[in-house]
Amino acid sequence: MKPKTVLNIFPVLGLLLCIFAAPSCTHKAETVINAADSSYREIHDLAYGHLPQQTYDLFLPAGRSRQTAMVIVIHGGGWISGEKEYVDSYAKRFSDDGFAAISMNYRLASDSVHYPLMLEDIDSMIACVSQHAAGWGIGNGQVGLFGYSAGGHLALLYSYSIDRARSVSAVISLAGPTDVQDPRLWAVPWMFGELKLMEGDSITSTWGLASPVRWAGIASPPTFLIHGTLDSIVPVSQSVKLDSVLRSRNASVQLLLLPGQAHTYTWDAFETLMEKSKSYLNANLKH
Repeated sequence: MKPKTVLNIFPVLGLLLCIFAAPSCTHKAETVINAADSSYREIHDLAYGHLPQQTYDLFLPAGRSRQTAMVIVIHGGGWISGEKEYVDSYAKRFSDDGFAAISMNYRLASDSVHYPLMLEDIDSMIACVSQHAAGWGIGNGQVGLFGYSAGGHLALLYSYSIDRARSVSAVISLAGPTDVQDPRLWAVPWMFGELKLMEGDSITSTWGLASPVRWAGIASPPTFLIHGTLDSIVPVSQSVKLDSVLRSRNASVQLLLLPGQAHTYTWDAFETLMEKSKSYLNANLKH
């Protein structure tokens, strides 16, 4: 699956939408979780699909109920690396704050894997949540996506371009790229190679459909953008631009700039962004 022009991406996405309709969750989490037991549960390396990369860690809060909302956390790594363990601390924190949470793996970019397959993995993960929510003792249908860096890009792109069922009620991007056609994003020497693998093409004029700004509009779910002002990997202008586009299209958006923060964060900044994320989800998800 290697899109070569803007025109031939639409059939690819259409085919994937058909694929997305079939849940691919293969494990039986009900056998290890008693829905009547609302104590804290943490289970690692569950499967939401048949491929080795399609795994996740599950964090269920104490005192959960059918009103407990789910937050799915998507790791970064430039689309070519990373794993769910990198963001377990975020998922655990959301669980401590009363949300059910998942940190997920997804297929990484390569010569044969590009962003449509990563979006397919997010869709399969959401289908798995829907399939097993009752067995986990949650299940009001509220799902939030939280993505860091490349994971933020995928969370936004999925929510804006693929989520036809409106399963995502809120999306949070932490330092995620929003316009992959912006040359300022290529200033980091190795970034162009990662973008090329994610997109599946080295012709930048065809990359528009992989940019969340291309899909942003009034139908986009409530969006919270978080970015360090000194980020030298993903320029802060990426989040500022998406914020501007969403506002111009009367969409719901909030932007949090973290002064003096780079692409990684101090402990104080982490505490701030997690508290703000919790407040945002509380305002946009019922739990």
